[in-house]
Amino acid sequence: MNIAIFPSAFYPSLGGVEELVRQLAHQLKRDGHRVMIATNRWPKSIPQRENIDGLDVNRYVCRVPERTWRQMGGALLFGPGTLRSVCADLRSFDAQIVHIQCVSSSAYYAVNAARRLKLPLVATLQGELTMDASRIFQTSRFAQGLMRNVLSKADVVTGCSEHTLAEGAAFYGKPFGGRGRAVPNGVLCSDFETPPFRHERPYIFAIGRHAPQKGFDNLIRAFARIVLDPRGAELHDLLIAGDGPESETLKQISKELCLGDRVTFVGRKSHQEAVELFLGCSFFVLSSRADEGLPVVTVEALAAGAPIVATRSGGAPEAIQDGVNGLIVPKDNVDALEEAMRRMASDPVMRAGMRAANASRARLYDWANIAQQYVNVYERAIERHKAAGK
Repeated sequence: MNIAIFPSAFYPSLGGVEELVRQLAHQLKRDGHRVMIATNRWPKSIPQRENIDGLDVNRYVCRVPERTWRQMGGALLFGPGTLRSVCADLRSFDAQIVHIQCVSSSAYYAVNAARRLKLPLVATLQGELTMDASRIFQTSRFAQGLMRNVLSKADVVTGCSEHTLAEGAAFYGKPFGGRGRAVPNGVLCSDFETPPFRHERPYIFAIGRHAPQKGFDNLIRAFARIVLDPRGAELHDLLIAGDGPESETLKQISKELCLGDRVTFVGRKSHQEAVELFLGCSFFVLSSRADEGLPVVTVEALAAGAPIVATRSGGAPEAIQDGVNGLIVPKDNVDALEEAMRRMASDPVMRAGMRAANASRARLYDWANIAQQYVNVYERAIERHKAAGK
């Protein structure tokens, strides 16, 4: 099958969507399919066409008719040419299915190209309705209209969790019925057969974009309480990976709490470096205060066998069984987060049991299984498309 995937962003940008699309594309290729990745060209200085790690990537300046005169004018002047280019590339690739991964400006061209070429369309929601940092789906009429158009035109709609799928249906205003299916994000378990990162002391690990919805400020404050009053907890450091608009604010919070070298901001990490950090940690913390879909970092923690402390964020509880392979706490509650982290840090026997549970559970999320679920979705979309006579 020839599959054209339209993610909201792709490398050199780093993030959950970028990594899951990279992994999905590689698994589809291993399974004998052809894959084309089509995404937004931003910044404009990056190449229009590039082969990244064996994957063919086509980038387009995806101007959309937003609310400002400049945006509207740019879309009217240059949008038709972009759409022609997208259609030409899909024809050249002999695409059999168009797959939107996380709705953004690239989806505007994906849905129109699929309609023009009469191609079946799959749309996957990744929690963008609530997790977008700019809250674009709450503030932009265009974005809201785009999302509704995508959900209306898609032959199959998937969500990375049951929670995300229900969130999409609520936004759409009616159930997806037979068009809807939850397909979780995956992980390549074999990537985690590598030596772990070594740190001078046991450490707690967190990773993600440094933005308010990720709740890293709560994590640092909860950790500070444990440092000041260990009460039997093993001595741990806190390592935070990633970057973003709140990086300096988070560092300032750590400084104000006098945490010194007990908190280390290790910066942006490649996939391999992140894997090593997951493998070396005593446990992983997901501190989100917003509803995420199913964060890629959650299934990466599973594959590393890392016990997890997580807020009840979106689809995370679908992967984390409270008391079995992790601990679930309310969102935006520093007291509860502190208590769970303290409990995890003070109980190596519990952590060992959770490691074994995660190593077993991770196999459910291996890309070999998840990619086959997507292939089943593609086949279903093709059937529905033909039946509808589109």
